[in-house]
Amino acid sequence: MARGLNHIWGLLFSGALLAIPISPLDMLPELEASMQPPADEVIVLQPAPDYGVVFHTVKPGESLVLLASRYHSDVGAIKKLSGLKRDVLQPGQELKIPISIKKENQPRLPPGVQVYTVGKGDTLERIAKTYGLRIIDIVSANPDLASLDKLPLGAKLYIPTAGKGLLITAGEGDTLDKIALRYGVNLDELAQTNGIQNPLAIKPGDKLLVPGVAAREAMARLEDRRKEEKRLAEERRRRLAAARAARLRQVAYRGGTSAKGFQWPLSHFKITAGYHDARYWRRFHRVHTGIDLAAPQGTPIYAAKGGVVEVAGWSRVGYGYYVKINHGGGVETLYGHMSRIAVRSGQRVKQGSLIGYVGRTGFATGPHLHFEVRIGGRTRNPWSYLPH
Repeated sequence: MARGLNHIWGLLFSGALLAIPISPLDMLPELEASMQPPADEVIVLQPAPDYGVVFHTVKPGESLVLLASRYHSDVGAIKKLSGLKRDVLQPGQELKIPISIKKENQPRLPPGVQVYTVGKGDTLERIAKTYGLRIIDIVSANPDLASLDKLPLGAKLYIPTAGKGLLITAGEGDTLDKIALRYGVNLDELAQTNGIQNPLAIKPGDKLLVPGVAAREAMARLEDRRKEEKRLAEERRRRLAAARAARLRQVAYRGGTSAKGFQWPLSHFKITAGYHDARYWRRFHRVHTGIDLAAPQGTPIYAAKGGVVEVAGWSRVGYGYYVKINHGGGVETLYGHMSRIAVRSGQRVKQGSLIGYVGRTGFATGPHLHFEVRIGGRTRNPWSYLPH
């Protein structure tokens, strides 16, 4: 017997498995007891969240673009969450970086490609400059862009921060070697750019960056679209200008009075400055208190409404020769820059009566009538009182 056991031990070696003939029925009570935790120690695990926030202390040389790429986050989201007003970071600065945990069933993104959310005032030029890219680099990563100039607020853009190329979406049946053959690129380089070790691991919907390929057709399409948008904008501008000119001509020749009892003081004119026009402030550093009606020197000026001439003479504040008519009830009209005055103070005039002629006296750069409407001593927009 001893000889038999010695023979068996001699056959054993390190790591060998031994089968010990013990009945499972003898162990069942102990196993059941060990597998049942006390009731007060049972912990129910909740599903792990797929988002979170990383608290990061800025180190020398770090930038928002670098941190966004490292944490697969978004520059705009980091600035918003951290309350940043500028893109420049200071060492020691505390940041809150929002992250999202990629689920297995989500389409994959190549390393270095991050998602950027379009904010207010963003343009392709500004975004490209921020990441040190060209416009065509962003277009190649977003070949379905609708416009080079109109970026919808909140839209998502793919930004290639590590390598440049054409960002495509894998379709049904696509493999890495098929994609490499389709675009004429090296299979190993394609796999390395996209961080893929198993060429068969890609699935439909995955994003792949094809290195060295630019979306030139998409760029040409967008440039043509830009030209068309500019043409349409110019056509719209001309159409509005023509409609405005036609409306002014209609007002000038139609005559008649408005619902508030006013008529235009000239029969032929061109409006060159509106009420509170900012151009007037830039030129004279004064608020424009009326509207300017350009017309040839000597064009007759008529009373916009009947009343009594309150002032007819020279102004010390830039109106030149001017007339002011009191229409009663605190309503007055003023006519400035006249070349000649045809009425006198205290004279009663009817609507449409000749009161003077267009000139360029006072603060005027050319012959025109400066026309004001005042209610209770305060100027009002003449457009609200004249026929439309």
